[in-house]
Amino acid sequence: MRKVQITLLIAVLWLVAVLAGCAQSSTQPGGSNPSGGTNTSGGGQAAGTTPQPNTAAPASGSGNLQQVTVVVPRTVEVLDDAHIWSAIKMGYFAEEGLEVKIEQSFGTTDTKMVALKNAQFALPSPNFLFMGIENGLPLKAVFQNDSINIFGMAVRSDSGIKTWEDMKGKKVALGDAAWANIINPTLIAAGLDPEKDVEYVVAGENRFQMVQEGKLDILFTWVAEYSQLKGQGFDFEYIDGNEILPYTSNPLVTNAEYLTEDPEMVRKFVRALAKGMYFVKMNPEAAADLTLEQFPSIKIPWDGAVGAMMGRVYQGFGLNEADQKKIVDGGIGIADMDKWKLNMDWAVKTGIIKKEIPLDQVVTNDFVDTTWDKAKVEADAKNYVFKVKDKYQ
Repeated sequence: MRKVQITLLIAVLWLVAVLAGCAQSSTQPGGSNPSGGTNTSGGGQAAGTTPQPNTAAPASGSGNLQQVTVVVPRTVEVLDDAHIWSAIKMGYFAEEGLEVKIEQSFGTTDTKMVALKNAQFALPSPNFLFMGIENGLPLKAVFQNDSINIFGMAVRSDSGIKTWEDMKGKKVALGDAAWANIINPTLIAAGLDPEKDVEYVVAGENRFQMVQEGKLDILFTWVAEYSQLKGQGFDFEYIDGNEILPYTSNPLVTNAEYLTEDPEMVRKFVRALAKGMYFVKMNPEAAADLTLEQFPSIKIPWDGAVGAMMGRVYQGFGLNEADQKKIVDGGIGIADMDKWKLNMDWAVKTGIIKKEIPLDQVVTNDFVDTTWDKAKVEADAKNYVFKVKDKYQ
């Protein structure tokens, strides 16, 4: 069963990291971008306010660097953005003439902020991208941030819940009610009726604790978050959504107008982000180190942090070596249109959108560069000088 494979794979990789030496709970154990719902942890735009359009081009930052903002729909103090932090701290964005900051948005305001040019990029789930486009927002996916269906369910190891069928009659913890739009297609594909077979409970940022304490039965989560939670001591097992619906997840999204107004900004950001992703893959320990240096408030054992980095690798490159090699060789960030078609089919089938949107209006691979120097990133990863690793051992 894929649930067991993922759990064992993460455990083995943590053990290898500890033994080889190469490679206490966080206040915000979050992870990748559900892109839906209100986050109350501060930062970003005030909840309930409407973003106002920004008609100006991104301003110049330090020196001649162009300022670029990427927004995420949850706290920024997580390990799951390690690929972005790697691109920032290893200088890949600066090499492209960009100064990048990560900001928290609230709920689906991430796509709205991009549509209004209050931010240049966001990382929403495909279903929220579809909904935005259907509602007339000028959005387009330009880079595949997560190559698999990253979403699934976590349960306590003593819960007795081993399969999707076992979820009938159980309470599922969500960060926000809108997250149901992400997991509903997987539940339906697994043979469940979300309206009858499960009860969604909006538990906000306490959702992991509520499941751990037995107050709720199931945690809606994703691979990288699950990996971090395991590293922080949560006694969870993972039931894999990718086993049911093997489609794609969160892309990098920009305002479609930038594709003609400032295409070089898009290309530069995408290229640097690809390098950051590759850096994490080539040295998960280094990625853990530089992210923990950025966020010392994240309390986690070192092997748990490295395990969380492996969760980031699985999301971006796939769960096995063959899939990972295919992405590295074929182009990091290239969208798989067959998977996107499956996403679209299920979004229509489950009523998330009213009708199919032509994929060329949703996603493009035209801005992904496959010619950048992987050897340089490999050397950067190999020669990384650790900053805070000793504090976590």
